[in-house]
Amino acid sequence: MVDSLLCPGVIVSGSKVRRSILSNRVRVEEKALVEDSIVFAGCTIGRDARVRRAIVDKWMQIPPGARIGFDKEEDRKHFTVTDSGITVVTGGTATRHAPAWLTVG
Repeated sequence: MVDSLLCPGVIVSGSKVRRSILSNRVRVEEKALVEDSIVFAGCTIGRDARVRRAIVDKWMQIPPGARIGFDKEEDRKHFTVTDSGITVVTGGTATRHAPAWLTVG
């Protein structure tokens, strides 16, 4: 972990977290990377997943091997991407265009 803020109940297991904020009950599984991001409560970042420059809404389940924030054109097909390049991953009605692998916990 480097320059990050983790709330109580966060589990970071053999993964890397850099310049990020992780809310309570977030789990970052082995070999995952969370960088320059905000991850809200109850999310799971799966094994070997990569999340960069993203805001991840509460209870989202990012599956193993997923990539968010690395290919802006691909991200725009599924999520909101701000003018400054931040990918916003949300649940609810916003998931109608989401990739099949994305689930709300």
